Amino acid sequence: MARLTASERRAAALTALEAAKRDLVELEAKDSARIGRLAVRAGLADLDLDDASLLTEFKTIVARFRDKGGKPARSGEGSAAANGADASAGTDGGPDAGHT
Repeated sequence: MARLTASERRAAALTALEAAKRDLVELEAKDSARIGRLAVRAGLADLDLDDASLLTEFKTIVARFRDKGGKPARSGEGSAAANGADASAGTDGGPDAGHT
């Protein structure tokens, strides 16, 4: 196989970069949709909060679930299951899953 020229390597790298950017956008959209669904189920949509207040509260939640090193807590630490909540809530995708 012949060695690629610098411009061919650059083009290949740019193509890979664009694919990675598309993947990142898709991952962020999926995460946003998931968090949005959970926020609605929790009743946040019914509260009269401005975006700044809501963002502050989300940051408070993040801080509560991060360890002291700034990394996310290990799976299960600080989770609903660890705090005695029904861990099956919402796992079937239904809007009232796990609620009685």
